[in-house]
Amino acid sequence: MKKLFLLSTFLIFTCSSDDDNCFTIIDKIISENEFVFVGDSNTSYSDNEGSLNGYANINLPVSEDVFNSYDEGDNYCYK
Repeated sequence: MKKLFLLSTFLIFTCSSDDDNCFTIIDKIISENEFVFVGDSNTSYSDNEGSLNGYANINLPVSEDVFNSYDEGDNYCYK
């Protein structure tokens, strides 16, 4: 029973997304060895063809490994 309680407590605290900031990756840019996710936390600004319409509210530098692990259209969360 104690193990179940500890496991439940661990899952509750690790799965909480209150501290996370999430966005949809709308573009990925490599510039001068910097890997950047361009994102939008509100995708309603895109048109029907997926065009950015000049709007992007997140530019987040990430490691090369993280950059290669995600594709455009994926959701990305960070603390």
